[in-house]
Amino acid sequence: MASSPSTPPGISDKVSESIKKAEDTCGEANPESGECAAAWDEVEELSAAASHARDKLKESDPLEEFCKDNPETDECRTYDN
Repeated sequence: MASSPSTPPGISDKVSESIKKAEDTCGEANPESGECAAAWDEVEELSAAASHARDKLKESDPLEEFCKDNPETDECRTYDN
């Protein structure tokens, strides 16, 4: 069974930071304020970016990635008929 790829660390950290910032912003201000809504919009956008990054990782073929770095190996040889 293949494991699903995780979110790239940089994006994951940004999502966590934006959630904390949104919680802080909404806790200090009125939860219905524009600043609070904007902070949660940022969380939503970063979460979507993280999801797209995970999807992109799923699409990549591990053998293709390996062969980019190791074209001389037996697994990466191609033959013309």
